Amino acid sequence: MNSRIINRIGIPFLLLLILNCSSGSDYSKLIKREMATGIIHDSLLFNLKFGQHRMEFFSACWKLNQQGLVSNGPQNESVKYKLPLRPEAPMESEITLLFAGNFNNEKIMTGMDLQFFYTAWSIWNKELQANKLVPVVMDTLKKWYPGNDFIKVPLEKDSTHLLVKIDGNRRIVIRPLDDERIVKAKIDDLRYVLEEKK
Repeated sequence: MNSRIINRIGIPFLLLLILNCSSGSDYSKLIKREMATGIIHDSLLFNLKFGQHRMEFFSACWKLNQQGLVSNGPQNESVKYKLPLRPEAPMESEITLLFAGNFNNEKIMTGMDLQFFYTAWSIWNKELQANKLVPVVMDTLKKWYPGNDFIKVPLEKDSTHLLVKIDGNRRIVIRPLDDERIVKAKIDDLRYVLEEKK
């Protein structure tokens, strides 16, 4: 699981998001308001947390793998987890999640990249495309991380937008679709993001 590759994908996206935060924007005001609450959310998936050392992250993932809860993602660059199906749900609606930690120069986890896709995805099955998965991912993330709703944040470079949810220090972003199969998201700790911006 090489998080450097995932980090390279996330850094331009993160810079774009920060540049989009003009001081007077609603989005910028939301960040200030949520950070002012002083509420700290550090829990991620499987008891992984913001602030964990990289070795703790890999050790925890190895233990989860030994328990059969997760497996290695493609090229061992992420962790693969199959979301549990509801009893009445058809098998083709099974969702796979790939996740990888983001680490700063001190090897402290500051965020996590997430990729969701239907396990049975095929190019000809219109019901299993990424655009159909976005609302499911939003609902899943809201159940995992209760609090505020997602809001749309327009990107200046084009007509697309991000879906953003901020609760205290925790920001969740669903990126504009650039793939027919995968919905990409990121969870990060605004304490680290804002510190890097200084």
